[in-house]
Amino acid sequence: MPVRVRPTLVVALLAACAQPQAVGVSPPASRAAGWQREVAPFPVLDSAGVQLELPFLGGYNTPRPQLLDLDGDGDLDLLVQEYTSRLTLLDNVGSGPGGVPRFAFVSDHWAGLDVGEWSRLLDVNGDGRLDVFGELPYSHLRLWTRAPGAAPTFTASDSVRDVEGRAIFADRQNIPQFVDLDCNGRLDLLIGRVQGTILRYEAEARDGTPVFRLLTERFMDLEIITGQGSRHGANTMAFADVDGDGDLDLVWGDFFESGLLLFENTGSCAEPLLRKEAVPFPQAAPVRTSGYNAPAFGDVDRDGHLDLVVGVVGGSYDPNRTTIANLLYYAGTPGHGFALRTDRLLSQVDVGSESLPALADLDGDGDLDLLVGNKLEPAEKGTARLWRFDNVGGPASPSFRWRGAMPLGGRYHMAPAAGDLDGDGDADLLIGSFGARVAFARNDGGTFTVTDSAVVTIPRGSNTTPALGDLDGDGDLDLLVGEASGSLNHYRNDGTTSAPVFTLISETFEDIKAGRRSAPLLADVDGDGDLDLLVGTDEGGLVLFRNEGSRTAWRFVRDTGFAPEVPPMSAPAAGDLNGDGRPELLVGNSGGGLVYLGRR
Repeated sequence: MPVRVRPTLVVALLAACAQPQAVGVSPPASRAAGWQREVAPFPVLDSAGVQLELPFLGGYNTPRPQLLDLDGDGDLDLLVQEYTSRLTLLDNVGSGPGGVPRFAFVSDHWAGLDVGEWSRLLDVNGDGRLDVFGELPYSHLRLWTRAPGAAPTFTASDSVRDVEGRAIFADRQNIPQFVDLDCNGRLDLLIGRVQGTILRYEAEARDGTPVFRLLTERFMDLEIITGQGSRHGANTMAFADVDGDGDLDLVWGDFFESGLLLFENTGSCAEPLLRKEAVPFPQAAPVRTSGYNAPAFGDVDRDGHLDLVVGVVGGSYDPNRTTIANLLYYAGTPGHGFALRTDRLLSQVDVGSESLPALADLDGDGDLDLLVGNKLEPAEKGTARLWRFDNVGGPASPSFRWRGAMPLGGRYHMAPAAGDLDGDGDADLLIGSFGARVAFARNDGGTFTVTDSAVVTIPRGSNTTPALGDLDGDGDLDLLVGEASGSLNHYRNDGTTSAPVFTLISETFEDIKAGRRSAPLLADVDGDGDLDLLVGTDEGGLVLFRNEGSRTAWRFVRDTGFAPEVPPMSAPAAGDLNGDGRPELLVGNSGGGLVYLGRR
């Protein structure tokens, strides 16, 4: 079903780096005045009636987890990177049913750090505060040193360098690891190579700046052989004492490996020696996913056993099938074992990838229901799906419950728009697709049937995303269609309220091009009685064009002060969900979930 029911090493090294740059605390989730991101503003239930804890977290496709005590309360919190340059922080709030850890949302851009493609947190200088290593674009390393104080404020370095003064390079798709491997009080830096070998550096002090000496280009003479022979690609690793013998073992994830590989340390803490032969991990029940698995170890439930969280970034074994089930939790068991408890650690709405929502009263009961389309259904390669969530609450107190997929398959990238097009008083659907067509699905007493597979076909382009609204104030619904290039196609309704006839007026409506993969929405966002235009984009976020004209003569002007921080491939839906007379926003995105923006 498409709903997620889901010891820090202290190393005495060095502080401060050249060319400091102060980085402040986390910005608010929305920089748009009057709007506020909320993760659980009202109940959302799965098909069994179980409430999702983080329904509007936004969805994950490529989560890269870390386990750290970031608030100093003695338990391990969860830090997840899903998107470039942003870290999501979730606070550990105990365990739920089945011993699965529970987490509360804190921030979707922790500390405001733009960490690039990866990050590693550890106490670099022994001051008791976690510092941050990340990517300095492109493919070099940067260190953010945390300053004193309760708020997470950092000083950023220039490139991390070796003893010869050369910037250290790591392929962007490979996530390095930092660890005191041989217990000598010096930080080791290990970088996986696409050839299947590992570089090992060790930190040295020089003029108050952290530098690393290259010890070997073939760490332990290891050559990682994956499930597809000698092929290699993106990789990541973790060091942890998984067998409880007092030394650090190596666990490796690889693009061409469906599981995790364990290289056991048969030496000691002071003199590590890794076996050259890898075994699948965990040994009793190995991880098996679409590949490129990112492991993180720690005692999450504080029972004295090492636990494991695995983020599935997605490798060579059909990554679409893990666009929902991709954050695994293995509980540590007596005897240094690991037992899978869930593959959806964070319970949230998630339909796979590239979610596209619509809000409408689908069943005629007077409140707004929710539809969410996706790009491609994880369990069905031949189609996308429209997933339905009925409002079982009311017009001012919504509560959504998952009802399953609507019987409207046979196309990819299903993008719904709702409106009464046949004049019978209920909400019909226009459905965009991967190609150039927009289909019409008629609502007959709550049953939807596609009666026209191409009510419009845009002249050029693909990824049609429709939006309905009475632009010219003549009482019928006109149509805008977004598409891959970012242009907006304008169709005027020259028919009637019960028999629409869409006439193409312009392929470049108002010369608006907010960004590629345009996803338009026509709604009265500012409450002045006319339709404004909101456009989602692939990388440009949400762009608002306020209507400074009237209901019959539009004049759209871009609102540069509206800049909520939303994930890529944003696709908005709007509706008054709490009965206050003002619309709230639900925003689909590349991760397959939804982000909720409410009014303050």
